[in-house]
Amino acid sequence: MNTHTRFTNTSFTSLDDLLELQLDTLAAKADQPKPPGPPGELDIVPATDVATGIMAGDANPVELPFMKLDPYVLDGKDNLPSGELQEGPQGNIVSEIQSSNGAGEQQLGFGLDMENYTFRTDDGTLDVLALSEQRMTEIKTMNYNGQLTPVEYQSGLAYHFEGSLYDTQFRQLYVAMDAEVATTIQTELFDSNGNPVLTAYGYEQMLNVEGQAFDYGIEEFVMGFEMMVNLERLDSGIYQMTLSVVFEGEIVYLNGAGRDYLFEDEITAWFSDLSEVNVDQFPQGLFDEIARFANGMGEAWDAFGDLNDHLEAILLQLHEDGHYQAWDDAGQGLDNPFDFDLPSIDPFS
Repeated sequence: MNTHTRFTNTSFTSLDDLLELQLDTLAAKADQPKPPGPPGELDIVPATDVATGIMAGDANPVELPFMKLDPYVLDGKDNLPSGELQEGPQGNIVSEIQSSNGAGEQQLGFGLDMENYTFRTDDGTLDVLALSEQRMTEIKTMNYNGQLTPVEYQSGLAYHFEGSLYDTQFRQLYVAMDAEVATTIQTELFDSNGNPVLTAYGYEQMLNVEGQAFDYGIEEFVMGFEMMVNLERLDSGIYQMTLSVVFEGEIVYLNGAGRDYLFEDEITAWFSDLSEVNVDQFPQGLFDEIARFANGMGEAWDAFGDLNDHLEAILLQLHEDGHYQAWDDAGQGLDNPFDFDLPSIDPFS
């Protein structure tokens, strides 16, 4: 069984009715005041599927920056800027393993911190005031038939960055950013053969960005994104999944104008078996709102992409220079003791 709580009208519309609806839509838009924006900005409105009322976005949605910084995933990526890391006054790079063991709980993590470094490339200069990475793995156990048996596994990866990117035209983009991804797997039941049964699964992505871009006509901006997927096994054996997404943003231009952006949605679905669970459809309105925010940022949005590429290159360089060696020696964290076939989740793939 694969049931969705949100339904859309898929009835067919004649050409005459479609034309009439389009004319009504254009007339309604003509009466609406133009939203404020910087001088010369185009008011780009995504196309609308009039028959269904769903905003029709591109096949490749606008991708948020800073969501895929993991150097272990980036290994082999060859289209990143190359340059030299230069230590500034009181520059520092430290990394350490963090571990703890308690009754029914074991944790193993890793921390990396960089302060006051400059990365110069042909594409620009990134001044790093602070860059940090935190990794965490945790296993919880219980006594089952006289043996300590895993019943929960958690993993998390978080980044913090503060600094400025100067492009080849010496335009500055200042950004303070926090990004995080976390996973939780729980097994509080066992089948007749003693094998664990998945009872709950959680996945979360979070991104918060704020900054200034005076050279791009922007006094300040804020952007936030959060996605949560919760999968729970009901008493009936059916799996209930809840997907919630939130995107919000605000841009204040140097001319005093401002724009606010907000999209939030929650979807619930049910699956008869774990093998049927999939998370491959996301609300189109999410991508539309991100595209509107990107349009409002103008060329500063492209600078986001350049800053993201510089951060990826720095983290890969730190890995190559041996700053992750302690994490590698520790086996890159506690191994996931479960082998459930869990869905892949990536709204920007």
